[in-house]
Amino acid sequence: MAGIETGTVQKINLKDDDVNEVYSIEVVTRSSSMTFVVVYPLDTNIKRIPIVGEQVIILTSQSPEGAPNKIAKKRYYLNPTSTQQNVHNNALPKATIGKSSTSGGDYGDTSAGNPNTSGGESDTDLGDGFVERTDVGSLQPFLGDVLIEGRFGHSLRFGYSPTEADTTEDPSWESSTVEDPITILSNGRKGGGSYNKFIIESADDDLSSIYLTSSQKISLKTSQTNLGMGVDVQSKFDKPSVIITSDRILLDSKSDYVILSGAKDIINATPAWAMEMDKMFTILEGLIQQVADLTAGTATFATGVGPTGPATNVADVQKLLTDLKAMAQ
Repeated sequence: MAGIETGTVQKINLKDDDVNEVYSIEVVTRSSSMTFVVVYPLDTNIKRIPIVGEQVIILTSQSPEGAPNKIAKKRYYLNPTSTQQNVHNNALPKATIGKSSTSGGDYGDTSAGNPNTSGGESDTDLGDGFVERTDVGSLQPFLGDVLIEGRFGHSLRFGYSPTEADTTEDPSWESSTVEDPITILSNGRKGGGSYNKFIIESADDDLSSIYLTSSQKISLKTSQTNLGMGVDVQSKFDKPSVIITSDRILLDSKSDYVILSGAKDIINATPAWAMEMDKMFTILEGLIQQVADLTAGTATFATGVGPTGPATNVADVQKLLTDLKAMAQ
């Protein structure tokens, strides 16, 4: 029952008015005689929505409708084919036709396959809402990589750290153990890219990034250079780490705590301070202890008529000290 053919996308359904037609697209094929054919995604969990003019592989298989001793057929589509090897747009030029068209017209020519090589600028209608770009580069591949790329400069790499690969771009990270894994989620390139030209992730230049490392050193210019005494910069740190970098990072807990736990310390680096939490709380405890001694009369001020006695706020100061000490490990 299964059959395979190629269809050129003419229309994409982006509405849920009919629950039986969600995610459907309309295509023309060589066998459809210029009549639009409705096809549905083969994978219900991972979907790659094509744009108008792209080609998809179509499989014919079983439909949920049917009758005894008779199996109904239904067409399903796979991912868009990489006609132009481009991560952003693989539409064939002039690959759309009018619904009422009865002539062979452009489709007969384009289905033969003449990919647009003008540097990414397409002369076909790619669909309402889709904005074409010419500055989206493709990730530099390395042997064995698993790469997932969006159309607009977002990517997910499951990779490692090759050192002698014959490639256009070298990794922006390094490791003494080449085969150790690294995962990079990147969203947007500051410098953009070029049509069908490779780019490499950059923690400094990409707009937002998450790095999950094992032994890799990551080149990253942090917004504050003073990160505390004895803290290795990320370009020298070769232990597992999670790096999140962007123009703003917001951590929001809707119903419970935000918990920061550090085996050595927690450091808050600001333009004016590099606060090591252990040291800061130790200093704060010592300060309150001195105030507590003064208010309790254990320590006194010398005056012309003798030492001072206990202060009237001794209980308040003692409570501050007790509460602070209660937070100590």
